[in-house]
This record gives sequence, structure tokens and C-alpha cells, in this order.
Amino acid sequence: MSQIAPSPWNQSQLFSSASVEWGTPEWIFDRLDDEFVFQLDACAGEHNTKVDHWISPADDALEVEWGSCLDRQEPNAAVWMNPPWGRGIGRFVERAYRQSKEHRLVVVCLLPASTDTRWWHDYVMLASEVRFVRGRLHFVRDDGHTGPCTKGCAVIVFTPWSSGPPAFSSLER
Repeated sequence: MSQIAPSPWNQSQLFSSASVEWGTPEWIFDRLDDEFVFQLDACAGEHNTKVDHWISPADDALEVEWGSCLDRQEPNAAVWMNPPWGRGIGRFVERAYRQSKEHRLVVVCLLPASTDTRWWHDYVMLASEVRFVRGRLHFVRDDGHTGPCTKGCAVIVFTPWSSGPPAFSSLER
């Protein structure tokens, strides 16, 4: 995780290029994990992983084959991905889409609802589902402090059997 100035909360750093890695709010992960039963966290570190198997920044989720990170590859195994929300996020979204197809994975992503971006139109519109999160999420730093997201968020579900257009719905606490 990126180092950030200690408290008080510095909202200007949330999602700036200086700080792109923030932990997933527990309530949203728990709700989605109950539905999908995740077997891999594609963008995590030892301190913020949500499941037993994860791809660390050193392993590089943009390079490693996600299917090889699982104990055994089952069709439609579920992967969680809350990627760094910096300028390179489009590469992670493309990777999630491609790994879903290549390894027959269900990949569930927590992303900014950036409907005006190229990556949104090129890849999110190929998803099975887009669930817009109602209200602002509060992300978590390693030290436990939380802060409100400066953008709307969406949960994107890529499946090996669908190439869009996605079904749209809302997700609220």
C-alpha cells in the first residue's frame, strides 16, 4: 500500500495519482463474497487481502495468469478486484475482462463509475452486470482510517459466458 500522511484525513489524496491504493469497505466485500464466494483477490497485499489467495503488487496482476494463482482451477471460479484507481486503471479493467474469458473466471471489480472514459466504453460495456453503488463509499487505509470516495462507484461483473451489453442495477448498503 502507498504511504500517506498520517491523520487527520487528507481527502485530496484519495484517488489522486499520489495515492491510488485503498482498502475495500468491508460491507461491500462481504455482501459480494456471500454471492460469489471469491477464491482470489487480484490486486492485494498481505495487509489488505480479502481472501486466502491474492496477487501482490510484486507479482503484478497485469502479468501473472490469474488462473495459475488458484489451488485448483474450477470453471467460473470467482475473483475479486479492487485495482489501483490511478491513471493506469484501464489496463486492470482490460486485464479483468481478458482473464475472465481466457481462464473461465467470474471477475467482480470495484471501480470508479467513470462512464466518460475509454476503458469504460471498451471493457465495462462488455460486462455481464454493472451495479452502481448508491451513495459514497468510505475506503480504508492500512492504519484503519477511512475517508469518503470523491467519485461514484460501480461493481462490474465479467463472466466468461457474456460479452455485454451489461444489465444495470443499483447496490446500496
